[in-house]
Amino acid sequence: MIMPIRRWTFPLVAVLAFGQEAAPFAPAAPGSWQPAWELTLRGDRLSDPGYVSDSFKRVDLQLRLRWAWESGHLRLEAGTRSALGSDGNQFNAPRWDQQPSNGTQVDVARGTFSWLSERAFGSLSLGFQENGLLASQALWDRDLRFLGAGGRFGVRDEAGLLQEAGVRAQAGRVRNLLGGEVDLAAGQVVLKLDTGPWSWSAHAGRWGLSWNPGDERLRPLPGHNPTERQHLTVDTAGASGTWHATLPIEAGWSGSRNRETGETAEEVQAAVGSRLRIYWPQLAFTWQRLSSTGTLYPVNGDEWWFYRKARGPRFDLAVPLPRRWLVTLVYLRQRTDGADESVTRTMLVLQKRF
Repeated sequence: MIMPIRRWTFPLVAVLAFGQEAAPFAPAAPGSWQPAWELTLRGDRLSDPGYVSDSFKRVDLQLRLRWAWESGHLRLEAGTRSALGSDGNQFNAPRWDQQPSNGTQVDVARGTFSWLSERAFGSLSLGFQENGLLASQALWDRDLRFLGAGGRFGVRDEAGLLQEAGVRAQAGRVRNLLGGEVDLAAGQVVLKLDTGPWSWSAHAGRWGLSWNPGDERLRPLPGHNPTERQHLTVDTAGASGTWHATLPIEAGWSGSRNRETGETAEEVQAAVGSRLRIYWPQLAFTWQRLSSTGTLYPVNGDEWWFYRKARGPRFDLAVPLPRRWLVTLVYLRQRTDGADESVTRTMLVLQKRF
């Protein structure tokens, strides 16, 4: 659902995140509509695919505008995404993009009711929104939005050791470039601890997707009736730890298992450095393995060229700059299982964050 507003438009890349989540505490109410903006410029180059004609170079520009208003326990958010890309929207499907290269669309429109006590917290969001579950790129593209409801409920302690022990859930219809009426229903239990020099996070849950079969990522599942609505359910788990030293070190693992076929997929991440300290670089390594149906390929990340039955490494070098700017160089190489097909992808991203 793309909603043209003007033909000036602007694009982004989802920069790899390693659990840099905000703590579940209500922010101070500004008392009026507060604007914010995020600008991303990306150069993207893909080479060595199975067909030489699939190689490409492109430049994208993306502008996100957002407004927020708070009063007591209620927070309202509205925002737009505007994009301008050198390759045009006609290549979005064959290049596995999850967002259009050109145009303006609604990015968020939701209301959130939150409450907080000394030992408990919770929130309920309704509307067009981001996914609040912990997930790897193999499961979810962070640029995707869904229309529905999301909730987060848990307990904590006053000393700060227990940051979160609770449940998160999301349900709604996903906006997808390919159409197909993709429905999401997912929930997970989350545990987050802060022991001082170390912080830890663990989660486990279940994700369910259903969609009308079509082309590309919305293809019929093997063994399913190609004319009927498709249903995919996976069990997920993950854990990560961060050492908050002068030179921070992070490591994490996440995996999923298709409940019907037993196939598995996983990601392993490691990072040295920080994306929060100005001029302190962070070097990150990710290894991703995707099964043929063990991942949520209709909605998984679009920065990896193959979305199923593939594996490969990725390297990110990020340098935070003043005023919340971030420059990132990405290199990844991915190979299809059981075939000689492989790709090399390089991205250079300059981002001004919210």
